[in-house]
Order: sequence, then structure tokens, then C-alpha cells
Amino acid sequence: MTHLIRRNMPRIPADIDLVVGVPRSGLSPAAQVALARNLPFVTLDEYVAGGADAARFSARQRLGGTGTGRILVVDDSVGDGGALRRVRAALAQAAPDRPIVYLAIYWSGVSVEGLDLWFEKVSRPRLFEWNALHHDGIGNFCVDIDGVLCSDPTRAQNDDGPAYDAFLRAAPLRVRPTHEIGWLVSNRLEKYRPQTEDWLAAMGIRYRELILLDGVSAETRRAAGAHGWFKGKVYADLPAELFIESEPFQARDIASLSGKPALCTDTWTLYRPDLNRPGQLNAVSRSLGRRALRALRRKLGG
Repeated sequence: MTHLIRRNMPRIPADIDLVVGVPRSGLSPAAQVALARNLPFVTLDEYVAGGADAARFSARQRLGGTGTGRILVVDDSVGDGGALRRVRAALAQAAPDRPIVYLAIYWSGVSVEGLDLWFEKVSRPRLFEWNALHHDGIGNFCVDIDGVLCSDPTRAQNDDGPAYDAFLRAAPLRVRPTHEIGWLVSNRLEKYRPQTEDWLAAMGIRYRELILLDGVSAETRRAAGAHGWFKGKVYADLPAELFIESEPFQARDIASLSGKPALCTDTWTLYRPDLNRPGQLNAVSRSLGRRALRALRRKLGG
């Protein structure tokens, strides 16, 4: 998105006085536009609350002008135009005499009244990096826990003993998804289900099903190095559309094994089997220790 905004800056009218960002997703692109043009920036709520006095934010007024130039209202995306209609109605009441330009960085391709500028067409279904874990589609996603919802344990904490138990009970929260998650799929061992469920409840994280690794010890799991194999196997058997994983090599293996996309949150890379190079396909069969993997599969019944 940042590169897209930079490339399209010449398309933004030169007489813009003020940039207004639509909460929440529109605030980041609006701030980038404002910084690039050296213009004042306010949120939509701030502008509406200021009403007629909102002209005090004007760049032209700051430079001795009248402060009556155009306002640029920025949102990250426009779908069917419902949000844009609400924004236009709010601004019509707050400052009916100020000329306004409406910009969406991404446009769905659906005809939308009042949209003046857009930088790229991205049809639905679509998922943006900045709201991937807050998208209502997460009800049909698989999501890992460690590295995604909470921090990964350190080497010292990952002792399969008292230190690990303490970590599970007080793991630092990274993100609390807005909607209910379909399936939480983790390489945590089944014996740690109570601590995991307690932590999820304490953090207010909602989910339909929690799937943990069963039938093996932590030592066997580490020896196999088959972290992505278990997740990919589970994902392949579920009707889920996307797997959200933190580690790149696991995301790659999950996608390869399941034949479905996996999103890596460490690098924000989407691994898709249909786009992978031939050398990347079936990478799990080359990168994992075959003997250890066979032992793990026997224990899991796979």
C-alpha cells in the first residue's frame, strides 16, 4: 500500500488543504498522504467534532490563505459504498460548503457514487494485511497460537516443565482478533489444553475448536521437526480457506501439504501452491528428516 500511494501521489489534486482519515483502516494511508504532501491531517471524528471550525487545520490558512481549499477524505478501501455513504452524510452536516475529494486506495470494481479517486482495483474476496486478524472471514480460517496470538516461548521457557507451564499461563498477548476464529491449530501438546484454554478465555479470544498435537512427547516433536506437517495435515482435512501462521518455513510447508493458501505474519507473505515455483512444491518431503517424520506419523496414525 505504501508503494502504491507513493506512485500515485501526482494524481492527488494540488489544491488540497486538509487530509481527513476514515477510522480505522483509513488512518494509515491518510497519514502517509498528508506526510508526503506536508498537509495537516485529522481523523473524520475530529473533523466532524470541529464542524465549521475545522478550517483552522487548513494548510492554506496556516500560510496566510483563506483556508477554503478542498478536503481529501481517505479510506483504505471501498466495497459496495456503504461506508462512503455514511462518511458523506456526516461531512455534509459538519461542513456543507467545503469542496471534498473522496479517495480509496483500493476499489472493489463495483460502481460507487461519490468516489472520486482510487489507486488500484482489487476485487472481492480480498484480505488486507492490516486487518487480516480482524476480518469477519476469520470464522473460516485456521490460526496458530504461538507467534500469532501471543509471543513464542524463549528457549529457556520451552522446557516442557515448570518454565513452560508458567509461560502458557501468562504468555504476552500480541493480538486479540475481533471475530470468532474457526479453528485454532497449534503444535502445543494435548496435555497443555487446560492452560491454553484458560489463557484464551482470560484474553477474550473466541474460537470454535482448539486442535492440539496428541500422542507424542515434546522430545519426539522436536526430533521430528515436523511442525508444519501436523498443521498442514489438519488444515487439509478442514473446510478452512486460509491458515494464518507466524513462521515462514511452516507457512510454506502448510501450503504445500494442504494445497491451500497460508499467510505468514512474520513476513506478511502469502504462500499459495498455485503460485509456488516447482522447486518449492513438496518442500516438506525434502526438508524434514524422513525417519523422524515416519515415527511421528505412526504415532499420529497418519
